[in-house]
Amino acid sequence: MDDFFLNLSPNVRMRLTVAEEMALDDEEKIFTEELYQKYLGMHRQALSRQDATLKTLVLADAGLAMLLFGKNIAIPGTTIGIQDIPAAIQVLTALASLAFFTLSQSFLNAQLYLAIVEQFAIRRAKVKGIDPDFLVAADSLSELYLKVFRRKMNVWGVDFFEPSKSYIGFYTAMTMLMLLTWSGILILHLAIIFFGLKVSFAPSLLPVAFCAFIALMHAVGILLNVSPSFDFKVRHGVSTQRQPPNADHQ
Repeated sequence: MDDFFLNLSPNVRMRLTVAEEMALDDEEKIFTEELYQKYLGMHRQALSRQDATLKTLVLADAGLAMLLFGKNIAIPGTTIGIQDIPAAIQVLTALASLAFFTLSQSFLNAQLYLAIVEQFAIRRAKVKGIDPDFLVAADSLSELYLKVFRRKMNVWGVDFFEPSKSYIGFYTAMTMLMLLTWSGILILHLAIIFFGLKVSFAPSLLPVAFCAFIALMHAVGILLNVSPSFDFKVRHGVSTQRQPPNADHQ
């Protein structure tokens, strides 16, 4: 068969690559249950890092919003208000931006670990034709409400219970509303950062550089998880080229 091209995102490329790597281990001596547990542990660490950066982002956004739009709240035990602290707006703007950037990285990293975990579930589930999502959900926290809201619950085969048009319409609308809500949260964060930059901007080198760096962190953070797809050449015969050096002598 000739080589051909597939349009893949980084996440899908990871999933397909892991599936091909696991296919080389036909005796399951490498991709074992022990290795699976290690991947689960790494995925939990990735989720913990993601949660920590999310908390930092929420606190930084809240503090920045209070500085920009709220009253001058006194620091407990002192007569000094938050707005009286020099460069408080700039510090919180930078902290919120850094938290957003690291959250974007942590989210992507957690999704890529999940992609590997799911391939183990697919290998186990395909023996009986079971939906691997139910195996993944036992080992890793999944957003199961998104699965049950879908038109087709089992993406691998025929559903046991086919939904009516009213169910499809209602829960498709619910999914869209949730997407709009999350988009609104992102827009709210960007608006708070914009006002922080507006206060901080001045036509001199340091403020301009500060604003440019904040904008760069957000642009990169967003692009990381937009994950545009590009063409990849699907090469045949790679498995024969990947044999160990002594394979011909065994």
